[in-house]
Amino acid sequence: MLIRQTINARIEAYAKAVREKNADAVAGLFAEQVDHIVHGVGTDPDNPWNTKQETDREGIRKIYTEFFATAPDFEVEYTDRIIDIEGNSAAMVVRVTGENVKMENALQIKWNDDELITFFYNWYGQAV
Repeated sequence: MLIRQTINARIEAYAKAVREKNADAVAGLFAEQVDHIVHGVGTDPDNPWNTKQETDREGIRKIYTEFFATAPDFEVEYTDRIIDIEGNSAAMVVRVTGENVKMENALQIKWNDDELITFFYNWYGQAV
């Protein structure tokens, strides 16, 4: 079982990797096998905010490399965290803002005892 501070630190590590647009760092936070689903804003392959699904670390590296190469500049905050230490998991609101984007997403992450992500569900939504 992870402690609250560890879970917060893992969220911050992910946030740092995303803010730095570092696909290798993001991939390094995931277990070899993972359940990773992004419920995006469609299936258009040219839209960086589209729906995605991956099951392994190399797939994670690939989709984040593509995402960082095509997404416009954006700011991101991981807020309103609900931490479940018994389940090694957290849910939070992800606030994304940029010149052409404003979203509030729901994100749920679960880690194994090695502090690697095994479950990652992100639902994109439009901010109101």
